Amino acid sequence: MSGGTIHINDGVAQLALADATTAYNTLAGLPFVYDYSGVTLGSAGYTTLTPGVYHFDSSAQLTGALTLDFLGNPDSEFVFQIGSTLTTASSSSVNVINGGALSGVYWQVGSSAILGSDTTFAGNILALASVSLDPRAEILCGRAFALTGAVTLIDNLIS
Repeated sequence: MSGGTIHINDGVAQLALADATTAYNTLAGLPFVYDYSGVTLGSAGYTTLTPGVYHFDSSAQLTGALTLDFLGNPDSEFVFQIGSTLTTASSSSVNVINGGALSGVYWQVGSSAILGSDTTFAGNILALASVSLDPRAEILCGRAFALTGAVTLIDNLIS
């Protein structure tokens, strides 16, 4: 940790948890456009996606390179609704192209998210339970929130 203040169950922490919970519930309640239950992101045929709400009944896996193409629309968003776990394989990646400062990527996870070693990830993870980043996993342009558990970092970069 470099600088900053730790808030443990004070007013600031309680407000942050309330805001994260509201965001989680809002994302979970969005109507989805694409049912990707059973799909493995980054696999053949699932390497490039366009904006929308993607739904997974249970778990979601990322095993290779996934490109999120905003198609030049700076106001568009990607939302991934994942019923249980999000798991990325080591050295997998999420790349964002053709977006703008207002473009958003959100991963709403019903239990826990685990980013494998050397994963390069993009977007905001809002997990009901926990988020774990294995060694050297990175979240570029995003955040990690765990509503009922912990965010665990091991030699990671979040920007």
